[in-house]
Amino acid sequence: MRRLLVVAAALLVAGCTSAVTGMPQPDPRRVTVAPTASTDPCSLLTSDEAVQLGLQAPGTPRPEDKSARVPPSCEWRSTNPISEFDDELQISYATDLNVREYFSDAPTAQEQLGGLTWDNYPGVFGDSMCNLAVTLSDRSFIALASQNMTDEAKACDTARKAAPIVAKRIPS
Repeated sequence: MRRLLVVAAALLVAGCTSAVTGMPQPDPRRVTVAPTASTDPCSLLTSDEAVQLGLQAPGTPRPEDKSARVPPSCEWRSTNPISEFDDELQISYATDLNVREYFSDAPTAQEQLGGLTWDNYPGVFGDSMCNLAVTLSDRSFIALASQNMTDEAKACDTARKAAPIVAKRIPS
């Protein structure tokens, strides 16, 4: 009887399992490892880092518009459902544009974030928008833009939190 119970249990367990071939693959939309020395602005934050910053992942790539002097960028929306545009982040990565051709005004301040000096440029819509940029060369820069229309004092919060993460990925 005991042997019959053991055989029955083994058959029951065997009937509930199946082998799956191949290697497990992550969701292709989820960036888990940032490539080294990439100029893709979406690669400057992994999906996990974006979520830690309160952003939806993955980011949405925006193509370059050479005629308007706009470099390629990537946008991450806030995970806050009542925040339509507040606390979102846009990262632009220019490789053939001077930072002064992109920003029409001179920087108003500088900030040390992630071991780099970031220039703070005035926002097109006033103090509710924040632009931090680090110049890599005469024709290359990375810009972080965030905003808060509800509370202007928080306009730079998301960009300041992202800057040290992005700084780790900037090629030297």
